[in-house]
Amino acid sequence: MKTILALAAALVMGTTAYAQESPLDSSTGSRHMFEFSADSVLQGILSFDKSKTRGADADNDTQLDLDINYAYSLITMPRLQLGGRVTYNKGTQAGRGDLEDYGLEVGAIVNAMADLENSAYASLYLGMGWANTYGNNDFGRKDEVLTSTLAVGKRFSMDMWGIKHLTYTPEIALENINSTTSSNLEYSQNIQFRFLQFAVFF
Repeated sequence: MKTILALAAALVMGTTAYAQESPLDSSTGSRHMFEFSADSVLQGILSFDKSKTRGADADNDTQLDLDINYAYSLITMPRLQLGGRVTYNKGTQAGRGDLEDYGLEVGAIVNAMADLENSAYASLYLGMGWANTYGNNDFGRKDEVLTSTLAVGKRFSMDMWGIKHLTYTPEIALENINSTTSSNLEYSQNIQFRFLQFAVFF
């Protein structure tokens, strides 16, 4: 856990320092990306996520699903972005009950085009999380978990509507969660349809 946190901190600090030393121009394009999910504002009203826990049926009662992601495009390989993500999820899941999960991930995004604001892409993030379960005497515990998220998506620039630097970024993601504490959350797999996701490039 400490190693992952240290790597994430080093990544964010390093890319921030580099950004201050290397101002962008028209030839390099926008290398910094800040991505967020608007579904968190709607408290999961339009969430289509499906969760599958071992030995239980699927459940999609999501109250809050927040992912905030920062990624940096490498100068030598502009189609490759490295970044970090903070996640927070609150809701109800079959086999668990009421839940509140949060975590930190680091990973990479591979883009099909150099024009990142209009490119299809695939991403892989790995990290550490903390899963809290409430409202059930059998499952009122905390789990330390390892997470991995594989996603594919497509960005659509909103320049044609006069909105600069903002892209619509729908994606489908597969998230795997494995407990390291052998507690109630032994293994869980989530398919996430992130239809209300946007990214800002600068």
